[in-house]
Amino acid sequence: MDAQFVSSLEETLKQTLVPDSAVIKEASNKLTKEFYPNPSTLPSLIQIAQTTSQNEIKQLALVEARKLSLDKWETVDASLKPSIRESLLKGTFAEQNKRLRNLSAYVIAAIAEIDLDENQWPDLLSTLVTAVQSTDAHSREVGTFALFTLLETRIASVVPHISDLLNLFGTLLNDPASKEVRINSILSLDVISQTIEENDEIIAQLAEPFKATVPSMIAVFKDIISSDDVDSAKKVFNVFNSLILVDSKLVGDHLLTMIQIVGEMVTNTQLDEEYRIFGLQFLISCVSYRKSKILSNKLGPQITLVALKVASGEIDVEDELENEDEENENEENSPPSLALRLLAVLGAELPPSQVVTPLFEGLPQLLTSSNQFERRAGLLAIGVCSSGAPDYVSLQIQKIIPAIVNGLKDPEIIVKVAALRTLAQLTSELQDIVTDHHEQLLPLIIEIIDSASSVMAYKYACYALDGLIEFMSHDAMGKYIEPLMHKLFHMLSQANSASLKTAIVSAIGSTAFASGKAFTPYFEGSVQQLEPFIANSASVEGLSEEEIELRATTFENISTMARAVGSQSFSAYAKPLVEAAYSSLSSEHSRIRESGFAFIANMAKVYGAEFAGFLDEIVPKILECLQQEEFSFNVDPETGEFDEDVEDEDAEPIKVHTGITIEKEIASVALGELAIGTGKEFFKYVEPSVAVLEDQVENSYGMREAAMTCLFKITKAMFVAVYGEDFKAPSGTPTQPYVDENVLQLIQKLRGISIPLLAEEFESTMVASILDGVATSLYTFGPIFIIDNASQTEDLGKLCASLMDLLKQEHTCQVEDEEMPKEEEDSSETEVMLNEATLEVLINLAIALKGDFVPIFASFKDIILAKFNSKSKPLKVGSIGAIAEMVEGMKETNTYSEELLQAFTHKLANDKSIEVKGNAAYGIGLIIQYSTVDLAATYPHILELLFHLLNKTDKKAGTVDDEEAKEVVNRSYANACGCVSRMILKHEQAVPLEHVVPALLAHLPLETGLEENKPIFEVILKLYGSNNEIIVNQTPKVVEIFAGVFKAEAERVKLMNESTLGREENLDSMKQFASDDLKNKVIELLKFLDQKFSGVVSSNEILRTVIA
Repeated sequence: MDAQFVSSLEETLKQTLVPDSAVIKEASNKLTKEFYPNPSTLPSLIQIAQTTSQNEIKQLALVEARKLSLDKWETVDASLKPSIRESLLKGTFAEQNKRLRNLSAYVIAAIAEIDLDENQWPDLLSTLVTAVQSTDAHSREVGTFALFTLLETRIASVVPHISDLLNLFGTLLNDPASKEVRINSILSLDVISQTIEENDEIIAQLAEPFKATVPSMIAVFKDIISSDDVDSAKKVFNVFNSLILVDSKLVGDHLLTMIQIVGEMVTNTQLDEEYRIFGLQFLISCVSYRKSKILSNKLGPQITLVALKVASGEIDVEDELENEDEENENEENSPPSLALRLLAVLGAELPPSQVVTPLFEGLPQLLTSSNQFERRAGLLAIGVCSSGAPDYVSLQIQKIIPAIVNGLKDPEIIVKVAALRTLAQLTSELQDIVTDHHEQLLPLIIEIIDSASSVMAYKYACYALDGLIEFMSHDAMGKYIEPLMHKLFHMLSQANSASLKTAIVSAIGSTAFASGKAFTPYFEGSVQQLEPFIANSASVEGLSEEEIELRATTFENISTMARAVGSQSFSAYAKPLVEAAYSSLSSEHSRIRESGFAFIANMAKVYGAEFAGFLDEIVPKILECLQQEEFSFNVDPETGEFDEDVEDEDAEPIKVHTGITIEKEIASVALGELAIGTGKEFFKYVEPSVAVLEDQVENSYGMREAAMTCLFKITKAMFVAVYGEDFKAPSGTPTQPYVDENVLQLIQKLRGISIPLLAEEFESTMVASILDGVATSLYTFGPIFIIDNASQTEDLGKLCASLMDLLKQEHTCQVEDEEMPKEEEDSSETEVMLNEATLEVLINLAIALKGDFVPIFASFKDIILAKFNSKSKPLKVGSIGAIAEMVEGMKETNTYSEELLQAFTHKLANDKSIEVKGNAAYGIGLIIQYSTVDLAATYPHILELLFHLLNKTDKKAGTVDDEEAKEVVNRSYANACGCVSRMILKHEQAVPLEHVVPALLAHLPLETGLEENKPIFEVILKLYGSNNEIIVNQTPKVVEIFAGVFKAEAERVKLMNESTLGREENLDSMKQFASDDLKNKVIELLKFLDQKFSGVVSSNEILRTVIA
């Protein structure tokens, strides 16, 4: 080796360590440009590492040698290689500094990665194995780590030795003299498990031997915890987290032992917090990735109680109440906060019976505890579990509201803050189910705001106020808007931080959102108060992150106000604000750009086609935004290598830019709204938009769902732009396309993206998103969405295959590594969501294909009918309702009427749930309506069962005390009334009208399930048309019923005209009449009755205007 070259290299390395940036830069350039391309550099670096007395230079030389090895080892003079290998091994075993010898081991592994596959270092493995079998502990420590680094390279030449290495490390786990050997053995076994998993032949042979090593790993883990070694504990936890992900055959039931031990550990407050944090992270991973194992062993309740106990731990009260930086707890840097995350994951992944039920069983003890931290934990647990199981949690609302009220009144401020945080979460998840209790909640929130002595109490009170207001009913807001706006303006004038102002601005926006047109008197004053926050909107120079958030939130909420008050009231501010929005799209800060896209989305809603003039400026900006990268690689700009420290196990090669992902999601929403709003004017942007969105569906890191949703929106928008909202597609397999070529090509493109993706997608939320889009597309476009003609059924076949997989729980997004346990009495809400979304597609296929759906129905019938007897009530209810809807779709072409009638009648007769009975009644009515077989003989039994249902529902109605239960009661009434009405319409003579008609009228008008008004009104019209004495004698009751109907319809129209644009999503379901024709017939009947019974109708204040 050239001594002068080595000396010059060493001197240059030294210069990179001096505290002078100019010298460092010059030295780094010299290394990169002069030394690293030279084949002599790698041997020289190794020599320096072995001869220098300075540890800093040794470390640097070894790090650089490792980097160069993969590229430069093959260029090294072959005559030097044997001595280099020998000196590396000797130097590594001789090195006393652990960090340096580990770095040296990594150099050995880097060279071996090349050499072993070329049979150039044949004695390396045997040398290392001999070392680990030595009686000298130091030799075993170095040898085990060197073998670990070698295994990490995953080179093929090591695989034939895996069985021997497994046995070796299995023995070394019990090394009596060295903890380091035991740790290195666990690390090595981790890599071995991954190698075994990747080879089908090996896994069959070595699964059991590997599983046999797990108890010893657990023993090592327990020893580490007892000896208080945080660094080693972290390494072992990383291995445990890795073992969660490998094939379950390699760990088996030992996972249960690991969960039990870790569960005991995290509740031990005597242990260092770091251990408990590692343990909680492990439990979170177990729930996320080994759900089936936890379900089958019913560990959910046990882990839930562990999480509750840890969440009840003492926290830093001052930090909780005064530190604004920690408000979102994203860092989860304490056991109590991480335990809440565990509860959230449990709620999302497991059925409610294993999480929410034990939670609510344990709540009374926590909420009545004298310990403020336990009361805090009880309240926060409700909130975090609500996102995973909102439907189930909503059934507990009568227990939750008193708990929240007591929390808001608690003498301890941290309990009040917990109640506020939970209330904010609950309003987000349960919306009007919570806000129905605003009369109790709103005064308490205002009281906390008025008396708040801590910044976080004030801020969380603002968040709770914001959430409560946002989802309050339009009518309820009428009473509160004036005092609320005065209060909020005053709060805004007093707020002394940008983050507080942001919370208040958001509450003002929510007030506008809930109030609609009633906000108009406060609109101008609001804009004047908020305008200073958005001056020079695109620039962020000199602004803190909190001030940027204030600017963005203000911009978004002003556009929400525009939706509330409408285009006319907003017109004076539209031009400058739209220009500011366009300017913000060029901001250097993603949050400002995001707010600009949100503003544009709302403007598209407000102005619709009038906004078309802005498309040429805005759409290119959106497409540019959507093509941003959401992550970057941590690459050294000088070398192009990953910029990582080999000893830093937390180093991540990829950096994710969450802000950009959110910005892109909002931009996609804006793109969809522009397509909907501007209609035909958007056509020229369809092709580039679809191309960008398709790329995002395929390649995006975090917005694939948003991109897919936007594709469905744009396609629907273009279809509606051409054919209108009321287009009714011909049913059945198309004989020829019934849409023009451009629209057809767009539909085919959407089909080509969505249907293959549905088959292979592994994210359940993405699958649900695709299913929702497919269902809507079938409903809107008709059969052309899925089938062009009778000879092209491939896509229909693919769709049906995916739907079948989903119903059997065999889809990619549902398959677990382990066999799922037999059906539980309840299902996770994810399972229910997927089941409902799948059935909705089948329902809309039935509507689209009508008679051509019958063969498809034949293949799905039995699996759906089997769910009629599911232990899970939501699956049972959904399946019965879905079959009924499919009957409606197939109409008279259904060839399974008698079989389905028997199944529905059995549920109506024998099920305990009025919700199930009600859906069965709905199905019976539809079968009777469309059956081509005379079913009159079944009427007496069915009528008897319907009377039993009404009696049971009447009793239930007297005891219900929440909106959710009332909805079930009212839906049962609707289904029973609709059923009997269809029976009368089909075979009037088979129905004892003298008994049935009074019972029918007694349960009218309907409050929900208003689609059943159609057969009900048709029966009333038919009976009056034949001058039936029974209905004639009930005329005062009929007038009363229609007064209620027209009052509700007037309220719907008023809500539609006065509410915020796009807020009331259920306006269509509130329609009292299926068509204008039916409405007019009812009005004519009322006019007739008014004449016949001398003013019986016109004397009613509501109906007087109807017949005028």
